[in-house]
Amino acid sequence: MATAIEVKWQNILLFLALIFMLLLSIFIFQPKTKSIADFRKNADQCRTCHTNVADMSASHPVKTMGCAACHLGNPFSADKENAHAGMVRNPSDLLWADKTCGKTECHPALVKDVRKSIMTDNSGLVSATLFQWRESATLNDSLVQIHSIPDTSLATDHLRKLCAGCHINKTENDFAGEIGKRGGGCNDCHLVGNTTGTHPAFTVQIGIEVCEKCHNRSNRTALNYQGKFESEGYGTPYGGGAFSEDTLSGGRFFYHIPADIHFRAGMVCIDCHTAEEVMGDGKRHAHLEDQIQVRCRDCHQASFKKPDSADISWKVIAVNTMLSVPDDSLLAVTSGGSFLNNVRRENGRVVLIKKTDGERRVIKQMEKNKNCTLSGHERLSCQACHTAYTPQCYGCHDVYDPSRKQMDKISFEETEGHWQEFRSYLRFERPALGVDPFNRIVPMAPGCQVYLTELDKQKQVKKQAFWPTMAGFDPHSTRRETPTCMECHSDPKRLGLGEGNLTLKEGNLHFTPTYAATAAGLGGFALEQMIHVNGEPFQQMSRTGERPFNGTEIRKIYAMRYCLVCHEKATDKIYNRFSESLKRFRSDQEIICQGK
Repeated sequence: MATAIEVKWQNILLFLALIFMLLLSIFIFQPKTKSIADFRKNADQCRTCHTNVADMSASHPVKTMGCAACHLGNPFSADKENAHAGMVRNPSDLLWADKTCGKTECHPALVKDVRKSIMTDNSGLVSATLFQWRESATLNDSLVQIHSIPDTSLATDHLRKLCAGCHINKTENDFAGEIGKRGGGCNDCHLVGNTTGTHPAFTVQIGIEVCEKCHNRSNRTALNYQGKFESEGYGTPYGGGAFSEDTLSGGRFFYHIPADIHFRAGMVCIDCHTAEEVMGDGKRHAHLEDQIQVRCRDCHQASFKKPDSADISWKVIAVNTMLSVPDDSLLAVTSGGSFLNNVRRENGRVVLIKKTDGERRVIKQMEKNKNCTLSGHERLSCQACHTAYTPQCYGCHDVYDPSRKQMDKISFEETEGHWQEFRSYLRFERPALGVDPFNRIVPMAPGCQVYLTELDKQKQVKKQAFWPTMAGFDPHSTRRETPTCMECHSDPKRLGLGEGNLTLKEGNLHFTPTYAATAAGLGGFALEQMIHVNGEPFQQMSRTGERPFNGTEIRKIYAMRYCLVCHEKATDKIYNRFSESLKRFRSDQEIICQGK
């Protein structure tokens, strides 16, 4: 029989056992909480809770960087609310990028450059529009910014409502559809994958689809490059008895036509365009072409130099596993002085390394090609001959109705005034040529030819204006083939006169246009006609120093057609010293074309 003492100890042990079991059950069945010690084992304890976060990229390992270095917040708090206080969903948003991507130990110089870039400011679009609409005295204002223009006029209202949805200094997902996909700072280009589950990835291997997200309107470079012809009202939206799947944003349809030769070679946009071009070079520029540094000759007449150790090229090479470039490599130098980090010499050949898959492409060098070095063609850009077609959107009809409201993409409010845009016609065909601000002969296209109609609140016409404007640019529809010499030297469309018939009568040029502009009610000249045959310009230009050919140039270009009847090849000996050949032509009566 147990004694009283034994019973007492048994009860004590039973009580302690019950207490232990209770504590054990609480530990097993209650949600596990994090102790302060758990949160202080490492500098960033976010992953104590967020266990499924994978590395964003090889250069952004979560184990080393943690989460708070980018997303901010308080990584030392065990309390969810305190831990998440001050967090940002998108660290690359330029509103606070100085505290995240732009920190001293990360990418401070790049963030500063991006803030000043054309991609952020759209200063060229703004300054050209204000000048064209007679609301500014200059075409070259590099300080105006699309995200901060005031709502003070027709032009600024137009920009805020129709244009302000396309710049990287806007918040991502602020609107539905394509506009919402744009913006977000660095993420606009570098973030890939969905945003559900684990963290989406970062990449420097940026595909065309990222660039096409923005560059599918206006000059449509991303579409042209891939051989997408925006047909819209000119083609059928049907294929195989159903709606065509070849659609663009906004219900636009497209046909497939020959793509740029570089696209057919598997190259993407970043294989040509440098980091300084895309992200900016630290300077404010009034126009996109001022920020562009690469030219065709930088690859096809390449010169080489070794970048210094601090150059961004080495950083790009380091983070792109496809760029296997030795440290002692000489890299191709662009016309703007930056480097093509994927173009170098290998085994005596100039080679381009594709940034997305590492494939090597031999680049043909053209410095000895007679067609590219022909006397008299020194100003001729490569695009002038090698552009297959140019998108040409004629007659942009902007109608402003003050009785309706429309979303302001800067204030995010429906404000008074509604815009509708229409156009006269769209063409994808051979370009007219003209002279750009750098004195090069380049393809030209409408940019934009605004017919403005301002209504009053009773929907009666209050004001009308017409500002026909042309602009030079690179259509990104490069082909190996070129038009014949005769095609350029006798085609009035290429000379800037428009479609029609050009003849020489009694020493004077005469042009008869095909398009009856007056009968169409669109003005006194064809919308594709930049200049009268006598040299009188019909349209303004979108850049200072840009112009159509003048009357003297048109006569000289057209006069060459008589030489080309016999001397049609660039290798013909008369072009070796053409000025001497002209002297002989004018003095030697034995030359057969003198007509004796």
